Amino acid sequence: MPGSILVARVLGIDIRIHLSWFLIFGLILLTFADRVLPSLRPYWSDQKTFIVAAVTAVLFFVCVLLHELAHALTAKAYRMPVSSITLFLLGGVANLAKEPPSALAEFLMAIAGPATSLALALVGFGLAAAADTTLDLSPALDPVGVVAFQLGVVNLSLAIFNMIPGFPLDGGRVLRAVVWGIAKDRSRATVVAARGGQFVAGLLIVYGVWRMLADGDTFGGLWAAMIAYFLYNAAGAAIAQDRIVALLGTTKVSQIMRSELRTVASSSTVGALVRDVMMPFNVPAVPVVDGTRVVGFVTIADLRRVEQDRWDATLVRDVMRRIEDLVSIGPNETLVVAFERLGQSDLPAIPVLDRGMLVGLLDREAVASYLRMRESLGAR
Repeated sequence: MPGSILVARVLGIDIRIHLSWFLIFGLILLTFADRVLPSLRPYWSDQKTFIVAAVTAVLFFVCVLLHELAHALTAKAYRMPVSSITLFLLGGVANLAKEPPSALAEFLMAIAGPATSLALALVGFGLAAAADTTLDLSPALDPVGVVAFQLGVVNLSLAIFNMIPGFPLDGGRVLRAVVWGIAKDRSRATVVAARGGQFVAGLLIVYGVWRMLADGDTFGGLWAAMIAYFLYNAAGAAIAQDRIVALLGTTKVSQIMRSELRTVASSSTVGALVRDVMMPFNVPAVPVVDGTRVVGFVTIADLRRVEQDRWDATLVRDVMRRIEDLVSIGPNETLVVAFERLGQSDLPAIPVLDRGMLVGLLDREAVASYLRMRESLGAR
């Protein structure tokens, strides 16, 4: 997700925070301080109330992270690579490198998050009960009990909301898994779950308008509308992605890869690369070789980091990306796999390797052109 910051790495998974997270963190903090805990003011100072609200907000996002980690660890158990977890405006998302291999894997991965949130809710209510915290917020309140009770409420709400049967919510993924398992048709299951997500988005819009008009709650109404917008677009994207997978079919990478390659020696200068290869042959990415061995790639984006008056003094090896750090693909892989791999890379093309040897490049534009051609022909 562009605009995200790497903050930690847990069990081999990058934990990132998107810039929009800071906005929602502030909103949740103010909500807890001004709306959820106002009845504490007679017993606690403003400073203490604010500190408790801040602790609650931080722990809430820890709970969201645990929710997403449950998804990620279940996915990894089914050998679905998880590149990162990103906390953002609307909660969190685990970034999977590929879709679940079976309906059972989809079901277990989807249900793991809400199950974790429900377990955290029970822990929160249990700790609150142990601290003798009650709904009437008595003067003898223990801050630990207050925080635990509020976390119990938000985790229970998170579990219930996520189980709404509309894609991409967890409940929508559960619905897709059930339909997939019964109909044995993943594409049909995706459409059913995604349409459910768009229906839920429509209901949220109606609810948001009602809150603004009937209750005068502009903030709550706009928040519901924002969630509806996210759900509707994400559900539409799921249908579009399923359409893309259908169009790509069983076409092999070798059928559309570029096998006539222009290479550059790692000892060449950036100036020579631009003048002799990139400009004359109009190529955005060039393999870098050391003798007969491919050692890296260099792109236009890499060259932009070098001042033009330094091009003739800068070696290609100093600006290239090492081959072992790049996403690659085999010539016999399908374009469905290639589509996923391209999504993991920020390069305009990815190397096609056959038993460690470079045999071609797969350009994003080549895949896009193939998709447009298939779609214009009405191919299925």
